[in-house]
Amino acid sequence: MMLMSSAAAALAAVAVPENTAQVDAYALQAELLWAAGQVAALLLPACLLFTGWGAKLRTLCARWAGGSSYRTLTLFAAIYLLLSGLVVLPIRYWRVIVLEGQFGQPVESLPQFLINHFVPVGTQIVVAALFLWLFMGLIRKAPKTWWLWSALASVPVIFAVLVTLPVFVDPLMADYKPLTDKVLLAKIESFAARCGIGEIPVYVGGDDDTVVGLGPTNRVFLEDGIEKHETPEQVEFTVAHELKHYVIGDNWKALAILFAFALVGLWLVNRYGRKAIARWHRRFGFEELHDPAALPLIALILSLFWLCVLPLFNWEARHIELEADRFGLELSHQNRAAAELFAGWAHKELSQTRYDLFFKLFRQTHPSLAERIEFANTYHPWRDGKPLAYGDVCKMEAK
Repeated sequence: MMLMSSAAAALAAVAVPENTAQVDAYALQAELLWAAGQVAALLLPACLLFTGWGAKLRTLCARWAGGSSYRTLTLFAAIYLLLSGLVVLPIRYWRVIVLEGQFGQPVESLPQFLINHFVPVGTQIVVAALFLWLFMGLIRKAPKTWWLWSALASVPVIFAVLVTLPVFVDPLMADYKPLTDKVLLAKIESFAARCGIGEIPVYVGGDDDTVVGLGPTNRVFLEDGIEKHETPEQVEFTVAHELKHYVIGDNWKALAILFAFALVGLWLVNRYGRKAIARWHRRFGFEELHDPAALPLIALILSLFWLCVLPLFNWEARHIELEADRFGLELSHQNRAAAELFAGWAHKELSQTRYDLFFKLFRQTHPSLAERIEFANTYHPWRDGKPLAYGDVCKMEAK
C-alpha cells in the first residue's frame, strides 16, 4: 500500500505557482527601466550625429593624437564608449540599487556597483583599441565588400569570446574545482556512456549550471553547493539537462547564430549607413563611413538591428532550453523532481512564473517556469509507448 501511494505521488502533477502582485509590480518597473536604457543608448549616437558634435569630437581627438589615424580612432572610440556607459549609468543605478532595495532584494554596495558597471566598459575600450582599426581599414580599402570580410573576421573573435571568457576568465572571478562527488560522477559517467561519449570534464563553482567552451575546451559547470540546493533527483535532472548542450553541441549553434547576425548587421550598416551619409553628410560633418566620426552611426544601426532581432534570438534560445528539458527528462525520467525544482525557483526572489508579452519578447532566453513545470508534468512518452525525440542520440532506459 505504501509503495502504491509513493508511486502515485511520483506521478502526481506539481502545481504551478502564479505571479504575485508584488512580482508583477516589480516586473513592470524593471521592464520600463530596461526600455529606458535602450532608448538612452540610442539617443547618444543620434545626438552626436545630428548635432555635429561627433565630428567636432573627432577633430578634437585628431588634435590630441597628433594627427595619427590609429590614435584618433582609438581615442574617439574610448570617449564614445565612456559616454555610453555614463548615459545609462543613472538608469542602471535605479534598476540595480534603488528598485532592488524597494522590493527587499539584496543590494550591491556602491563601489561594487561602479566596478561591475565600468569594468565591461574598460574591456570594450581594450577590444576597440585592438580590433577597431582593422574594421575601419576594411571599410576604407574594400568599400563594397568590407561587411563580408568583417563578418568572416568576426568568427575567430566570437570563437575566442565563447572560449576565453567562460573557460579562462570566469574561473578568475570564482573558485571552480573539478567535481569530486563520487556518486554524482558515477551518474554522469553512466549518462555519458549511454550517449556514446567519453569522460566529461565537470567543474563546480560560480552560481549557475551551464556548458561552456567549444571543441576540446567544452566543459560542464555546476553551481557551487548544488547538492545543498537540490535533491539528488533534481541534481540528476540538472546534469541530464546540461548534457544536452554538451552532447548536441549547442555552443556551436550559438557561434553560427552570432555569425549570421554579424553578417546581416554589417550589411545593413553598409547599405543604410551610406544612404544616411549621402543624405545628411553636412549635418553629420563627415562624408565617409570609415571616418572615426561615423562610429556613432555604425553603433546606431547595429543597435536598432539588434533590438529588431532580439525577439527572434530569445525565441531560439528558449527553444534550445526547452529541448534541453526534453533531453533531460528522457535521459533521467525525473519528471517530478524537475517540476518541483522549477516550482521552487518560482518562490525565490521575484521570479515571474508566467511572462508578459514584452518580457517574453525582449528579456527572456528561457521558457517561463510555468511552461517548464507543465512540460515536466506532462512529457513522459516512455510511459505511453511513444517514440523519444532523442532516442537516436542516447540510449534512453525504459521505466
